[in-house]
Amino acid sequence: METIAAAPRIATIVDPNKPNLGWYFDEMSNELGFEPYAWQSMVNSVGTMLSPRETEFPGQSKLKYHSSHVGVMVGRQSGKTKWAAARVTGQALLTYRTDIAESVGLKYIIPQQIVYTAQRRVTAVERWKEHCGIILDSPLGRYVEHMAGQTGHECLTFTNGSTYKPVTPTKNAARGMTADLVIVDEALTHALWLLGTLRPIMAQRDSANGCIGGQFVVISNAGNDDSELLNHLQELGHRAVKANDDSRVWLEWSMNPGSDPLAESTWLETMPTLNQPNGISLGFMREEIQSMRLGDFMREYLCHKTNDGSDRVIDFDQWQSLYRDDIWLPNDPVIAIDVSWDRQRAAIVGCSAVGEYLPIEVIEANEGVDWIVDRTIDIAERRGCPVVIDTGGPAASMVMILENRGIEVIPYAAKDVANAAGCFYDNVRAKRITHLNDYRLNDAIKGATKRPIGERWGFNRKGNVDISPLVAASFAVYAIESGRYDKPVLFT
Repeated sequence: METIAAAPRIATIVDPNKPNLGWYFDEMSNELGFEPYAWQSMVNSVGTMLSPRETEFPGQSKLKYHSSHVGVMVGRQSGKTKWAAARVTGQALLTYRTDIAESVGLKYIIPQQIVYTAQRRVTAVERWKEHCGIILDSPLGRYVEHMAGQTGHECLTFTNGSTYKPVTPTKNAARGMTADLVIVDEALTHALWLLGTLRPIMAQRDSANGCIGGQFVVISNAGNDDSELLNHLQELGHRAVKANDDSRVWLEWSMNPGSDPLAESTWLETMPTLNQPNGISLGFMREEIQSMRLGDFMREYLCHKTNDGSDRVIDFDQWQSLYRDDIWLPNDPVIAIDVSWDRQRAAIVGCSAVGEYLPIEVIEANEGVDWIVDRTIDIAERRGCPVVIDTGGPAASMVMILENRGIEVIPYAAKDVANAAGCFYDNVRAKRITHLNDYRLNDAIKGATKRPIGERWGFNRKGNVDISPLVAASFAVYAIESGRYDKPVLFT
């Protein structure tokens, strides 16, 4: 069912007293074969507001773009490529619009020069080719004179003399160039010096006869602390919005701080094309959150800046503080097994209650899964303890095998897996869990991220690190805490 498109969390508001060319760039979208999303129309309108020049010389337009800086933060798969293609095409074809020229006080608008850059040269060229393909495959392709694809000389030339070129994001690549419109995609990847490299190439065109001002446009999803250019422009954009200063345009579709990034309601409030016609489906997003690291998901889809280590479910320094070498696992623990999602590794972990503490120990963790059944049976028989297994996880195939060998199995359903993760997390924070500083468990703690389970979460097995020791540890802890394992325990 279609939902109302998400509004930007932070946005410059269109001034009804200033004319804008949003309608024209929306027309370009339609000519290219797609209906603009609401967010695209908003950027078109706010970003192309016009205002009188401060000083006017013969041949100059009476009106120009009100803002020379336009910044947009919107998540991946939102239609940025098509929006850029329409923005480029509309800018290039301004020379044919005598109505627009007259509205800004000109007899005609001269051919426009447009440049585009992205993370690397190869990325910029690939995206430029995408834009060119969209244009050439549309009715507006008749306005293209030539497309040069020779390396280092890529250029789309229009019949009116306007040009569109990809630029390598280096300090010297744009020397000698001039531009009416600069689009910087993937701004999160660029250093701040790029601003000093590309902004000056707009200086002459901003006030040139027959032009309506230069614009420097950045578009991106969120980054991290290393995203110099994006973070700088975001800070300036936030300041401008707060001060109601529309001379710098900033529109940001980002997650509200403190919102749950795993909640579908958060996605719907943040992502402007989610559940929209030709947009992203909720089903697709449910699959994405299952396979992506949480921090990557928050940056790329929810435009929320995260940093290295902020993906972690458990703070590693706090985890290290729980190391104890004076509390050991008794001989009759509960044990749990878990297998990595690709079945490349498996782990057996034990837990018991010792006074107020819950010591955990990695009994064994090895590559492959061929060893785990026999080793589990050996431990369970010698220690007389039950085995916890996630019946919906990679180790589910072992439940019947163990039960046929007379081993007591405590089966966990999805709700138990979520409860176990939450229980483990709470007991870490309460400083009740202790461990022996095992590197395998430490590595799992460092790499663990979340995956949604209904309205709760579990540990994400599909991260870049094997977390089977951590998952098994959470199962064992929850078996003790929930009373699923009710044998007497030793106290020291």
